[in-house]
Amino acid sequence: MTIALRNYVVPTSEGKAVLTSESPTPRVLLFHGFKRRAAQLEDWCERIPGLAFVHLPGHSNAPEFTETTLESWIRGFRDVAAVLPEPPLIIAESLGAIVAMSLPYRALIAVEPPLSVHQLWPLHRTIAVARARGVEIDPALERMFEKPFHWALEHIQAPTLVLAGLEPLLPERDVWPEPSLLTDEDFAAFAGHPMVEAHRIAGGHALMDRNPEGVMAASRDFMIRHGYLPAP
Repeated sequence: MTIALRNYVVPTSEGKAVLTSESPTPRVLLFHGFKRRAAQLEDWCERIPGLAFVHLPGHSNAPEFTETTLESWIRGFRDVAAVLPEPPLIIAESLGAIVAMSLPYRALIAVEPPLSVHQLWPLHRTIAVARARGVEIDPALERMFEKPFHWALEHIQAPTLVLAGLEPLLPERDVWPEPSLLTDEDFAAFAGHPMVEAHRIAGGHALMDRNPEGVMAASRDFMIRHGYLPAP
């Protein structure tokens, strides 16, 4: 089945936000991660009805917001959520999941959202390899990873499912694809939150495209309970 998608531009206090969707009022938002593209996850519109891809500012030719900061991104995407007819289900990976935790949502599936940053060797390796190939990495984007993201836990106000990969972060080693970016302490912090269910599944950091069936299997009951998939 071919799904007709188009880009919708939503004016916000921080600039223009871009959604790729069947409809300007989607029920489900999907946020990609740092230096990723929504196109890498396009198969997900075949799995979940009513899905819209949210382009992070400065990614996939989407315009930048007024500032390249998490605070600006959160303010802008709160404006996007405010124009939807109901709080959405959000599916988000990595840095996109950190942004999503601060938005109004009915339910959130957060895939590989890191909290601590002092051992993010796979990220720094990826940035170094990209720069060696001549890919430009905005220093302001890189600075987003200078401070830990534990503050995001305080913003979780609705049911949230956290999925992390089983491939451990440590020790630093020659492994590809990337391992999970969550330390055991990160995972325990999510698991201890009263609004969070947390599971580890097979794979590393890029679970959305490396193990999509595993993500769906781990998420299906959660989506049924919150009204986004029909009960069997």
